[in-house]
Amino acid sequence: MLEWLAELFEQEPDKEWLRPRQPTVSDDFDPQAWHAMYFEAFDALQYDRFYGAMGGEGPIYYTALSQYARDHGITGDRLKRFHVFMNAIDGEWLKIQRERSEAAEAERKKKAAQQ
Repeated sequence: MLEWLAELFEQEPDKEWLRPRQPTVSDDFDPQAWHAMYFEAFDALQYDRFYGAMGGEGPIYYTALSQYARDHGITGDRLKRFHVFMNAIDGEWLKIQRERSEAAEAERKKKAAQQ
C-alpha cells in the first residue's frame, strides 16, 4: 500500500522520517475480536500525550483516556480494564519508540564518528 513511500525512502535514505513503518506484530500474536476496541482507542488517543522539547514522549494523558471512556459508554469494571489495557498498549508503544530513538541516536553517533 505504501510502495511509493518505500521508493522515496530508497532515494533519500538519510531522511529517517520517510522510512515506512513495519508492523511489529510477532508470529505468536493472534488478534482477537475484543482487541479491536483497544486498538481503535489507541489510534484515536496516541497523540494525546506530552512530547518533550528534546525528544521523547510521555504516556497518554489520563484525562484523554477518561474522556474517551465517557464518550463511548465505558464504565464500571469495563472502565478499570480499559485503563489497564490502554496503559499496557501505550507502555509497549513507548518502549518501541524509546528503542527506535536510541537506535537512531547510536546510528547518528556512528556516522559522526566516521566523518
